[in-house]
Amino acid sequence: MRFATLGLICSMIAATSAAHAQGAALDSSSAAPPPPPTAGPAPDAADKPEYGIDLRLREVYLPAGLIGLFVTRAAGGASNTGYGVDFVRRRGTLELQLGLEYEHITMQEGVYINSGDNVANGDTIDYILSPAHAGTDFGWFTLEFTFMNHAPINKYVSFRYGGGAGIGILTGAVKRYDTACAPGATNDNVTPQCVPAVLGTGGGGTISPDSSGEKEPAAYNLPPVFPVVNAIIGFQIKPTDKAVINIEGGIRTLPFIGVSAGYFF
Repeated sequence: MRFATLGLICSMIAATSAAHAQGAALDSSSAAPPPPPTAGPAPDAADKPEYGIDLRLREVYLPAGLIGLFVTRAAGGASNTGYGVDFVRRRGTLELQLGLEYEHITMQEGVYINSGDNVANGDTIDYILSPAHAGTDFGWFTLEFTFMNHAPINKYVSFRYGGGAGIGILTGAVKRYDTACAPGATNDNVTPQCVPAVLGTGGGGTISPDSSGEKEPAAYNLPPVFPVVNAIIGFQIKPTDKAVINIEGGIRTLPFIGVSAGYFF
């Protein structure tokens, strides 16, 4: 009897365990599967950085009025063409440019009178020589960083503005004759009295020896490196999403206008 009771109790425990296990299995099979993980929002294509290159052509101006801030008389202004290349990183409407450029800076040949001097009182003048007479071209090679932002006007045209800075490495030299003018010259009447006779153009000026005692053209003592400061405005035209044409102007240490064409990869 004792063994029968024990067997009955064991059978009831086993049956209860089996029933509980079966119920758990049914509950597990009837539960809904967990939802798949949701993907985050797709990145906006406009926020992806792009890289490109452009070629530029600029006309740099040195107005006579600007020179006149430093001298009493100048022979005139100058304009020179520069050629450059930009390596560009674009993200959205912002561009970061690393630019390289070279250009000649040719002073107009002629009489320059230092501020405060008066040739009628015997003060000498600087007769600045053209590259043909100086035997050297003056120019600079520049390296600069520029940030440009764009305000879209429509799908194809944006207003473009920005600025930057860099350095210019000077090449060649600006040469001059230190010249004493012939009698009768004034600050307003320098031709032909102040034109060096050595040029063979009928001038009456007499070359003064330079610091070495030689009557040869002397080069201005210019620093080898010069700062470049940019302030640029203009328009960007996008014929396609990858191609751009930039028309711009502003200050690049000197006033300029220019155009560039580029492509993003």
